[in-house]
Amino acid sequence: MDMRASTLIAAPPSPPLRVELEARPDPALLEPEWTALEERAGASFFLSWHWIGCWLRSQAPEVVLLRVRLGERTVGLGLLCWREERRHGVLRVPTLHLNATGDELLDVLTIEYNDMLAEEGLRDQVRSAALGWLRGARRVAGRPFWALQVRGTTEPVRVAGEAAGFRARLHAKAPSAAVDLAAVRASGRSYLQHVSGNTRSQIRRAARLYEMRGKLRLETARDTAEALAFLEAAGELHQARWQARGRPGAYASPTYVAFHRSLVAAAHPAGAVELLRVRAGDETVGYLYNFVWRGRVYFYLCGFRYEEDNRLKPGLVSHWLCIERHLAGGAELYDFMAGDNRYKTSLGTPGPDIVTAIMEKPHPALRAENLLRRLRARLRR
Repeated sequence: MDMRASTLIAAPPSPPLRVELEARPDPALLEPEWTALEERAGASFFLSWHWIGCWLRSQAPEVVLLRVRLGERTVGLGLLCWREERRHGVLRVPTLHLNATGDELLDVLTIEYNDMLAEEGLRDQVRSAALGWLRGARRVAGRPFWALQVRGTTEPVRVAGEAAGFRARLHAKAPSAAVDLAAVRASGRSYLQHVSGNTRSQIRRAARLYEMRGKLRLETARDTAEALAFLEAAGELHQARWQARGRPGAYASPTYVAFHRSLVAAAHPAGAVELLRVRAGDETVGYLYNFVWRGRVYFYLCGFRYEEDNRLKPGLVSHWLCIERHLAGGAELYDFMAGDNRYKTSLGTPGPDIVTAIMEKPHPALRAENLLRRLRARLRR
């Protein structure tokens, strides 16, 4: 056999990705398709059916399903909501929102790591196909749109929008931080040896002070009823802290509270959320509400009991105990997610920025607005 000849035989080309739209999909019919793709996708908890299904059930937004297929196989899914944005009190911009409504009162849920749900190994191609199709579409579900907004996403999504021909810009940006538990485990050193001497000293001193009240321990909600009780108690402490600062706090939103009660009720039995309480003797130190998904722990909300003695560090101590729990349990990452809180950088290392990306199609009104924005920025220098 001539081996040189065999090397000239080209592999058959892969079929192109195909984009489809489905207006107002039935959640009951969408669930099996979404969860089947979820099994083949390396997506975050926020793209799991736990989060997406709860969002659809609790908010019932009017959505359009964007589906990407490879042959007859679904390899990408995303949900689009249409909303007319008002800019400068004058310009009305018809905008699509990915996996969010565009209504600030409803999007208080703060989705993060937002993206298309895509089959592992095809994420870039799915983004490219979906964004390229949207860039070329004049209307979606019978409505015109000028812009696509993706809140709570990462820089690669904005870059993909730019590559697809959108004018892509960042509307908001927040740093994130995480603890690489796999790296800590592989190092052979304790977690506290990976933080600064000052942070380590603060944690150890606070732990000793708490231990004077009784044994310091981390308790996991034993069942869904107790998880919901922990969620309620965390909210009371959370609100007390924010209201003391003159801020409303997340629990001031009925939408937020209803969504998370529903999420805990649905996802806690599957082990996808955890509610934890830290106690010193019989006294509560604080609560943590986390998502646990495919080796990652996503810290979402806390409620701590702050006292006059500033040597007591309920946040540092609670996160330290939780990190140690998941370090022993085999998790790969403890993700503090978005926020510039000092404790996040003290306990973890910087992660990707969490951004809101706005992708605009060529339109005379948007070009004029962008020109005026640049002129205003130049005059402010």
